[in-house]
Amino acid sequence: MDSMTYVDGRNGSSDILIAASYFGSMPVCHWVLPVRPKGVIAQEAGSGKNMAGVSGLWALDGYGIPGAATTTASCRISDGADMFATGIIAQVNASAERLNIEPGMRVDAAAALMLRAAKLATDSVEVGEVIHEGAGSRIVALGSTSFISDVYAGDVICAGSAFSEPSADYAAPYAIRGLICNDAGRCKDDSGIAGLAVMEAKSMPAAAVSAASAEIGDGLSTYRDGVISALNASARTIGITEGMAASEASLLMLNAG
Repeated sequence: MDSMTYVDGRNGSSDILIAASYFGSMPVCHWVLPVRPKGVIAQEAGSGKNMAGVSGLWALDGYGIPGAATTTASCRISDGADMFATGIIAQVNASAERLNIEPGMRVDAAAALMLRAAKLATDSVEVGEVIHEGAGSRIVALGSTSFISDVYAGDVICAGSAFSEPSADYAAPYAIRGLICNDAGRCKDDSGIAGLAVMEAKSMPAAAVSAASAEIGDGLSTYRDGVISALNASARTIGITEGMAASEASLLMLNAG
């Protein structure tokens, strides 16, 4: 298509979108993310100041959606057919890298890899990244608590969500072993960690990492980079404390079950 603004109800979660717009976060968030496509290719448009022309690549990454931006000179902007025919990939996000899409690849080849992955993937659940496997349970990174399902029963979840009440409400119905999210800077009335009490009502260990220590929206960063800033009584009972690395805290949750 010639523009991301053409994305509509005809598109869905099994589509690869080749949209000859600039790859900014605004068009990605406004038009593309609502349909949750399996892959997106757009124009780097010179990249521009503060890499604004490709900022949508990382917006997609938060949802595990592969994205690739074409070189500015290889294809016409606002001409989807030309992008498919002559476009050369310039930049990719981490989700695209995992499909072996790389700079220098032709657009048609990159789209084929995205399509193959789309056919192999399941649409029913968000696939988490397994960080550690214990005896019958795991530590799993997820972008959002809204992706938690029965698939993760018995697991410890490190999520990229703020630990607000709605985030905890997504997790509360499931028999997970523990939950670590982001404190989002705590926010007014400590609303950024209000979900800790929700999990305490289920006697489930839960903790938040400081927003300064880990990237909000990135469950892997919660685990790898996060430093515990707040926790509930159930988490404190198993030895978790403020200032502890989230990686250590998640192991305590895993081994406490």
